[in-house]
Amino acid sequence: MIILGIVAGLVAADWAVRAACRVAGVSHMYWYRSQAPETTRGIQIPHKDRAYPNRISEDVCQELLARLNAPEFEDLSITQAWHRLLDGGEYYASMACTHRIVKRAGQNGDRRPQRAPGTGAVRPKPVLEATGPNQVWCWDITDLHGPGRQHLKLYTVMDAFSRKVVGHRVEQSETAVHAAELMEASVLANWGAPEVMHADNGAAMRAGHTYDMYRMLGIRPSHSRPRTSNDNPFIESLFKTVKYSLAFPGRFDSLEHARDYTQGFFAGYNENHRHAGLNGYTPDSVHGGYWKTVRTLRQEVLDEHYARNPERYTRPPIIQPPPREVWINRPNHQLSHTA
Repeated sequence: MIILGIVAGLVAADWAVRAACRVAGVSHMYWYRSQAPETTRGIQIPHKDRAYPNRISEDVCQELLARLNAPEFEDLSITQAWHRLLDGGEYYASMACTHRIVKRAGQNGDRRPQRAPGTGAVRPKPVLEATGPNQVWCWDITDLHGPGRQHLKLYTVMDAFSRKVVGHRVEQSETAVHAAELMEASVLANWGAPEVMHADNGAAMRAGHTYDMYRMLGIRPSHSRPRTSNDNPFIESLFKTVKYSLAFPGRFDSLEHARDYTQGFFAGYNENHRHAGLNGYTPDSVHGGYWKTVRTLRQEVLDEHYARNPERYTRPPIIQPPPREVWINRPNHQLSHTA
């Protein structure tokens, strides 16, 4: 290398190494490293594969796994099983090492007995698309703290496309009768029924009384998979919005107090809540179709601002419309579009 040659020439002319390196513009440590003889690397063996004298043998690992998977320990956590083996006079490895052995064997997940593959029906993932209002509705029930130890039940029905709350009620109990009455009242108030009603797997959601109401209204039911809250994301997000509102009381004084509050909240939500999932439009404007007027008025404001300050932009700002389509579990091959 030319720079190293310059340094070598200066050093040969009795220059100090540091002075020569400063003139050449390199670090003196770089020079010393270049002068060190290159070492020949031997066979590189990862630490986990090296035969240390204190390494636990594979036979002991397999014996430990066999004991952990024995009927008396198979449904216990590794920590529980390790201590119980120790109390029974059996010791194979430390707690940390036992966890490493179990992890290496791929058994560090849920150790409770699982349903064997191929036995029983597997609940399919719900895949629903809405390209307009009244195609897919979602509903669920959440708890509200009432007086004393009471838990009131908030039933809520939402249009997935517009995010409008089309029906709700607060009751003291969770029953299929209340659910069916809410479905009927929501359809009447909306002047029409949806094509699909999506819910989770609660007792009221799968009750015969609820299904009878679906059949009478011509609605196809849809359900989330067990223990999969993401299968009903819009209603779960709505409940968070309700309970994180600054006006939300931590506890309601009575059933009537809860009913009055939720009535006012959902009316304001539908009319005034600029929804992030709708690009800032309100549920009412998307459900009623007058979002185009709102978009036009917003665009006029931006156009006027752009005309006064064109130097602040590389291109004119544009107001985006709400999404053209809304999915529950969008297939991976689908792309997002806007109107």
